[in-house]
Amino acid sequence: MRLEEQYAAPPSKLMKDYINGEHTIRRYFSYEPLQSEFEARLNKLRSHSADRKKLSGIISGYMKPNGISETAAAHLNDFENGAPVVVTGQQAGLMSGPLYTVHKAISVILLAKQASEQLNTKVVPLFWIAGEDHDLAEISHLYREVNHRVEKLNFPHAEYGKHSASTAMLNKEKVRSFLEEYFRGLPETEHSKSLHGLAFSYLDNSATFTDFFSAILNYFFKEEGLLYIDAACPELRAYEAPYFVKMIERSEEIAASVYETEQALVQDGYSAVIGVEKNAANLFITVNGERILLQREKGVFTGNNGSVSFTYEELVGIAKTSPDLLSNNVVTRPLMQEMVFPVLAFVGGPGEIAYWAAFKGAFNLLDMEMPVVMPRLNMTLITRQTESLLTKYNLTFLNVVNEHKVTALKAELEEAIREKKAEALIESLQEKLAVEYEEIKEQFSLISKGLTPIVEKNLQIHLKQLTFLKHKLQDEVMLQHSTQFNHYAMIENELLPNSGFQERIYNPFPYLNLYGLDLVKDILKLRISYDKNHKIIYL
Repeated sequence: MRLEEQYAAPPSKLMKDYINGEHTIRRYFSYEPLQSEFEARLNKLRSHSADRKKLSGIISGYMKPNGISETAAAHLNDFENGAPVVVTGQQAGLMSGPLYTVHKAISVILLAKQASEQLNTKVVPLFWIAGEDHDLAEISHLYREVNHRVEKLNFPHAEYGKHSASTAMLNKEKVRSFLEEYFRGLPETEHSKSLHGLAFSYLDNSATFTDFFSAILNYFFKEEGLLYIDAACPELRAYEAPYFVKMIERSEEIAASVYETEQALVQDGYSAVIGVEKNAANLFITVNGERILLQREKGVFTGNNGSVSFTYEELVGIAKTSPDLLSNNVVTRPLMQEMVFPVLAFVGGPGEIAYWAAFKGAFNLLDMEMPVVMPRLNMTLITRQTESLLTKYNLTFLNVVNEHKVTALKAELEEAIREKKAEALIESLQEKLAVEYEEIKEQFSLISKGLTPIVEKNLQIHLKQLTFLKHKLQDEVMLQHSTQFNHYAMIENELLPNSGFQERIYNPFPYLNLYGLDLVKDILKLRISYDKNHKIIYL
């Protein structure tokens, strides 16, 4: 395994400007995304009112079913004794979700270690699982490569309705069947049996999507002592009760602040990625198991087209007595995270950082400031087979992902191998037929206008057959050069699947299947710099 680091420009203007230090976007944040900002942020955290002992107990209680490693126990103790956290988060995806979930965890682990050395104080990595999210379509699919194509497998989730990932009880039989189908698409290797056993043992001991996710997350990072907590954990919700009250009290101002900031971002040439409305309450409530987004309408909080409504007093009462019924949305989740934890730095992906650009005013409204917002590490894994193909065709990682050179090479090859003479003969015949049929149509129309459509239809049949003939010719020529086309497909499917970065498509399991169950631990042993460069890992 070896590591290369190269700059690969982010696809979005906002992210590009953010990592390259453009003041236009950086002014929307409280700190620069630099480790040199940590000391100033740490000083601000000294007044954070977290009940560390209680929170440590909540986290410990949540992690206990998966087992708490010695390092994790030490981190819990450090947190109790004043350590700040470096935090990231993600939805509870099947089989850990896309690779960037693993990359986020690696990011907070490395950043916490580096911050600890820099500040000469303990810093703890924390993963916030968004188990409250009910958009199961986002977490219930997997990708794999089959026959040189990127294939998406969707797990049927309609039966769960609008239950969240932490309340939707897994239909074990259906999940097993789905995962068996997924594993059948992976090549058989020396690691396949143990990997299959690992996944299914965790599934057997899981009741929900979040249980399954947290078990796999713990397996990958227990030796590093990564702490993790589910946003939907009832004990955490109870702790959050006074913070829900604050959000309800300042609901109108929070929505107005985010709305106005998004308008300013648009004026500065960025997108309003949240699209928040001024009447948004930015909170969900669970009614009869269904998670419903609330809005403010004429002094009351309503949802589901008015089918549920609560007065201000009623909603505050729910926050105080039944906080487990409330949950955050994209706007209030960062605010809640900051109220609960002393956050030295938040690690986010491009989408999250685009959201956070709109939140500075909302933080200030609640007498807080944003933490240091650090972009997560971007990584791509390159198998030995793909590495040999890159060498064979004299390509680099950047050739493929930045310059889209494989697409150009495919087009060049298609042009070079075309049977232009045969294609020209077919096209010439089609043109001649069209001319001849015009004369036939004229003669037939003299006899009866009703014959004209029959002539036109007959012409289309002949033209269609000739087009079919041309396509069969092209298919045969492509087949004769299929090895090279397949090589190009293999390169793109690994490095740029579905025209996007690998980390957004595949989960870690295809790579664990090839290189062993300790792959994530092996990656953590590399000397990875925390900077804006893309980490290219040759396996």
